[in-house]
Amino acid sequence: MIASRPNESELDVAALIETYRQGFLRLDPELLGSIWDCKHDPLIYIAMEQPEPIIGWPAIKRYFEALPDHLEEMLGKKLDGIRIDPLGDTAIAFFQFHSTVKLRGREELYRPSGRVTMLFRHTQVGWLAIHYHESAHAAVAHAPR
Repeated sequence: MIASRPNESELDVAALIETYRQGFLRLDPELLGSIWDCKHDPLIYIAMEQPEPIIGWPAIKRYFEALPDHLEEMLGKKLDGIRIDPLGDTAIAFFQFHSTVKLRGREELYRPSGRVTMLFRHTQVGWLAIHYHESAHAAVAHAPR
């Protein structure tokens, strides 16, 4: 998790990461959007299932609003290995996720896992997200013979 004696900034950022998790569990676009600094430019959201980065608040908001169109139910979303590094008015967070999802129109469950790096900045209203990058776990590489 975070450091054994987290400071206030680490606790605040950890709370935003938990809000992110809850937003996905509830498929709640407003809750997901609540952690973002929608006035920051450029905002970047890189979801591993999307072919291109999602740039700017209007596009990120549309992505969150469309989640219930594709996901019937989020059955579980576990986060682990959370690391938070405050750097003045910026903080870097890293964690891994393991989700269990019921996709619309499919019987089998989808179980994506991956790694996330998020950037937060401290604003007049507190910490807010400005960048999200999600990637799948790397495939095992084999040395040539």
